[in-house]
Amino acid sequence: MKLQYLFLIIHTIILIIVAYLVNDYVPDPYMDEVFHVSQAKQYCEGNYYDWNPKLTTPPGLYLISNLILRPLSLLSTRYFCSTNFLRATNVLFGIGLYLILWKLTIKLHPFQDRDLLSFNTLTLSIFPVGWFYNFLYYTDSGSTFFVLWSYLLSVEERYWMSALVGGISVLFRQTNIIWVCFILGTSMLALLSSSNKRSNVRGRKMTYYRGINIRPNIAIQEISGFLTLVSKNFIKLLTILCSYFLILLSFVIFLKWNGGIVLGDKSNHVAVLHIPQIFYFISFTTIFSVPIILKVEHVERLFNGILNLRLNRLYLFIIAIIMIFVINNFTYEHPFLLSDNRHYTFYIWKDIYQRHYLIKYLLIPAYMIGGWILLESIALRQSFLWVLIYIIAVCLSLIPSPLLEFRYFIIPYYIFRLHIGQPDGLRLFIEFLIYAAVNAQTEHLFLEEPFVWFSEIHKWQRFMW
Repeated sequence: MKLQYLFLIIHTIILIIVAYLVNDYVPDPYMDEVFHVSQAKQYCEGNYYDWNPKLTTPPGLYLISNLILRPLSLLSTRYFCSTNFLRATNVLFGIGLYLILWKLTIKLHPFQDRDLLSFNTLTLSIFPVGWFYNFLYYTDSGSTFFVLWSYLLSVEERYWMSALVGGISVLFRQTNIIWVCFILGTSMLALLSSSNKRSNVRGRKMTYYRGINIRPNIAIQEISGFLTLVSKNFIKLLTILCSYFLILLSFVIFLKWNGGIVLGDKSNHVAVLHIPQIFYFISFTTIFSVPIILKVEHVERLFNGILNLRLNRLYLFIIAIIMIFVINNFTYEHPFLLSDNRHYTFYIWKDIYQRHYLIKYLLIPAYMIGGWILLESIALRQSFLWVLIYIIAVCLSLIPSPLLEFRYFIIPYYIFRLHIGQPDGLRLFIEFLIYAAVNAQTEHLFLEEPFVWFSEIHKWQRFMW
């Protein structure tokens, strides 16, 4: 048996066992599941018109559950739209995600050892934040599955299918339209690349710059060259990629009809420019990928650059001043952040950021070092324009969000991790152990250590991501 199939079986068995434990310990809908489960049951009963105003995301999850479970209800007298069966939808997404990650990994890294890539796929499949939500009826598993599937199809140059699947991802979370735009942008890069022998374009194809030390004049030249080539081949690109533009047009119509991006009750939605979200994402990504990205040569190049070039020190000083300004003026403390002690973010904010007023500024060197290592890790593997499109997508997906919520980091983390150099066996094993330990601890806290709020003494509260 090939190793990737063995790991798939192991992954599936673990998902089923943990799902059984979650359903046994927490049989009733928990937290946001209350709203999701009740809406899904409306769909199971054929009522597609009543909408709970507490729900702010589209009905993709309920539609998929309905497509899976309603036919089963017609074949049996058993009630299949229970909380347990609805949660099983996300278990299926967890299994499907393994297959998507496997295909993406071998597509993006075709010359690496297949057994190592198999273990890499298993490791990515248990990425802690995403893995946890495979067992609850939340939108995150389906959202991640469809975005990465859409991206896989674009890499395989199946653009119509990619756009269709991307459109389905938007039905899980509106902000996935940004990742549809990311896929559209990277597809354009692929079609106009000199390495693409199958596409016929007007003008000379581009050989994209790759590396960390790109000068401003080269960056401008890359962007202008790309835009010029796009304008020359606009009709051809539009013909090939028109399915994505149909999805974008449909989304614009939705915005016009809905009066904004948020569905349901908009009273709790706060429009902010939450730029420090990028710093939190840098910290999150650095911590979870540290076994892969932390290399001696990265650290040596960083400190040699700082110590040897006065100009580099000037750049760092300017960046630090900008970051101080951003943190001082754009840090937003959402009311939910410190009103709910069931999440990691509550303790991170209370025990780190609120320990002293200056902490958020003292972390700037850590943000800078982490950001530089992340940027070098991906810039050595991807072109400047690809990295630019990725950074824009990350900013657009995170900055408008007023709440520090690790679930929003899942998709950008996966895309980053898939596109850096794949690790050797030891680094990958360390990463796997870290993921497994975090998962075991989080599930233990969720299942075995419930607690009570004085305001709700008859109800168990449980710790989760």
